Amino acid sequence: MEDGQQMHEYLLVGCEFYHVGIVVEQFDESLLELSKSHGLDWASTQQRTFEVRQPNGIVQADFRVTYSINGPPHYEIIESTPGTIWSYSGGGIHHLGYWSENLANDAQLLESAGYAWEATYHNPEYQGPFGFTYHTLGITKVRIELVDKARKVAFDNWMAGGDFPSALDDKEMST
Repeated sequence: MEDGQQMHEYLLVGCEFYHVGIVVEQFDESLLELSKSHGLDWASTQQRTFEVRQPNGIVQADFRVTYSINGPPHYEIIESTPGTIWSYSGGGIHHLGYWSENLANDAQLLESAGYAWEATYHNPEYQGPFGFTYHTLGITKVRIELVDKARKVAFDNWMAGGDFPSALDDKEMST
């Protein structure tokens, strides 16, 4: 190591960065703009309606979402849903997404380090984080989405042109 450099331990050991999430108000126009400016191609658009557990309670999310086929890192484009973690807040990067091999453990590490928990799927059969979990770093306010790596099989199938089931319907997910 060179003088002045330090080795730092970090919380997301074993988590794999794979996407940048962007929440938009104009879904179709945003896809077109990013295609033209970045040469991106898109997976099939998914319509999602589901319950999300947030600090303010259980709320209904209803939006369209897609990912760039190009990547990683992929671009995830999410249609704004007011009152949820996916409310529009002026554009730009909404979150950085990581695969997590142990969602509950990685979420607990972030919470123990003081990072604010923001959302997860509401699964009445499961008390902890399910499918995904969002946390915000304290100083930079960078939002992190941890996604259960059990979703990767379905995600890869989607990137190859197949369907992408909700985590609540994904046979690879276990409660």
